[in-house]
Amino acid sequence: MISVTEGLAGLRILVAVAKADGRLLDEERTALEEALEGVSLPDGVTLETLLEEETDVEEQIQRIVSPEARRETYDAAVSIALVDGERVAQENAILDRMKLAFGYAASIVPPAPPVAHAVAEAVQPPQPRSGFLADLVNETKDTILPSNIKKVPDPKRRAAEIEEDVLKYSIMSAVLGAFPVPGVAIATDVAVVALQAKLVRDIGQYFGNTMDKKAVSSLLGGVVGGTGMRIAVNNLAKLVPGWGSVVGATTSFATTWAIGKVAERYFASGGTVPVAQLRKEFKDAKKDGKEAYDKNKESVEAKASRTKLALEALNADLQAQRISQDEYDERVEKLA
Repeated sequence: MISVTEGLAGLRILVAVAKADGRLLDEERTALEEALEGVSLPDGVTLETLLEEETDVEEQIQRIVSPEARRETYDAAVSIALVDGERVAQENAILDRMKLAFGYAASIVPPAPPVAHAVAEAVQPPQPRSGFLADLVNETKDTILPSNIKKVPDPKRRAAEIEEDVLKYSIMSAVLGAFPVPGVAIATDVAVVALQAKLVRDIGQYFGNTMDKKAVSSLLGGVVGGTGMRIAVNNLAKLVPGWGSVVGATTSFATTWAIGKVAERYFASGGTVPVAQLRKEFKDAKKDGKEAYDKNKESVEAKASRTKLALEALNADLQAQRISQDEYDERVEKLA
C-alpha cells in the first residue's frame, strides 16, 4: 500500500505524462473520469483541477518516497507513454527524471526467476516491471477471448441470455476488482478488460453481428476510454488506502454492467447509435450498475468464496511465469 500523498503525486505525474504530447485525447479524458469516479480526493482536488493545473513534475517526484509507490508510479507512467504506440520527447523527459530520482538503471533488466526474485526482493527495493506492464496493456488491444455464441432470433430469449451474461461477467469483474493482489494487480485489471471485450462481442453475436478485435477495441475505447490509461490509473489508485475500495468491486461490477447495457443498445440499433451518445448512456447505466451491485452483493461474495483458491493458484502461476496473460484470461473467463 502507498500513502495518499504519494498516490496524489502519482496521479499528477500520470496526468502530466498524458498531457506531455500537447493534447489530451477524448478517450484519455474519459478513461481518467472512469478511473477516478468516486475516489475521495483531498479537498480542492478534482479531475478538472488535475487537468488544468501546471504540474511541477520534479516536486511531485520528490513526494514519492516508498519503493512500492515509486515502482507503481513509474510503471503506470511508462504504460501511458506507450499506449498510443509512440513516446514523444516530453514523455521521455518525465520518465528520465523519474528514473534518475528513483535510482533506476537506464535499461530495465527482465525479472529474475521466481525463487531468485523472491530472495532479491528481500534485500533490495522493488524494481520497475515496465516491460511486463507495457506488454500486458498492449495485449488488451490485440487479445479477445474465444466465443461460441450463436444468433438468437427470438427477442425475449435473446434479452434473457444477454441479461444472464451481463450479470455473470459483472460478478466476476467485481471479484477480480475487490482487492489489489501484490505482483499481479495489473494482470487482474487486464483480465477484467478481457471479460468486458468478450461480453461486447458475445452480445453482438446474439444479434448476428460478428465483431473483430479492432472493432471491439474501438467501441470500448470510444465509450469507456483508453484501456492503457484506465488500467494505469486504476492500478495506482487501488494501492491507496481509502481509494482502493472505491475503485474495486463496486466500480468493476458497475462498469462491466454498463458496458453490457450499452452494447445491447448499440447492437439492437444495428450499430447506428453515435459513440458520443453511447458514452452518455454508459455514464447513466453505471448508476444502475451500482444499484445492481448492491442487489447482487451476496452473489459477488459467494462467487469470491467459491473461486478464492482457484484465483490464488492462478495468480501464483502468473507471477511465477508458469502461464501467460492469455492463459490467465481464459481461465478467469471459465471461472465466470
